[in-house]
Amino acid sequence: MTTHPAAIARPKRRPPQVPRTADLSDVDLDIFRDLLSFYIRVVNQALGRDLDHRMRGTPVARGTGKISTLLLIAANPGIRPSVIAHFNGKDRSAMVRILDQLRRAGLLRQNVSATERRAHELHLTAKGHALVHQVRDIALRQSDGFFSMLSAEERRTLRNILDKVYQSLIADGGPAR
Repeated sequence: MTTHPAAIARPKRRPPQVPRTADLSDVDLDIFRDLLSFYIRVVNQALGRDLDHRMRGTPVARGTGKISTLLLIAANPGIRPSVIAHFNGKDRSAMVRILDQLRRAGLLRQNVSATERRAHELHLTAKGHALVHQVRDIALRQSDGFFSMLSAEERRTLRNILDKVYQSLIADGGPAR
């Protein structure tokens, strides 16, 4: 298996672009200081950019939907697209696009279920299986690097809080659309 150089090197995170002519020390964030959604949105955008940077050169670059889909299929051979969509918080059309991209890249195959002819089961190809190890390694290192300002205990606490929100969304049928 060939590892892309971006997967090996720990790229430095680019600092946010700060306007040179602006004094940011007096900016009032209005209600955003009290909105969890503001912080989650900003962190998610930065997290996505960092992950895209680290995954560049791989078939799953530019999109966490492809990464999570690939890993869910690897962990659950024969899983149905609707189940992946549920756990990824994706709608049907988004899931179809993701699966098409992975299929075109030669990473997965879709079979008709032997027990239910209308159901499709997803399996990774040999190329997909080979990529899984690289993607897991990049994702784990990216998470460690991105959240390096947090202690191990703070990471556990944050993960537990986010998992509680995630489990609530999943139990209720996914995010509201």
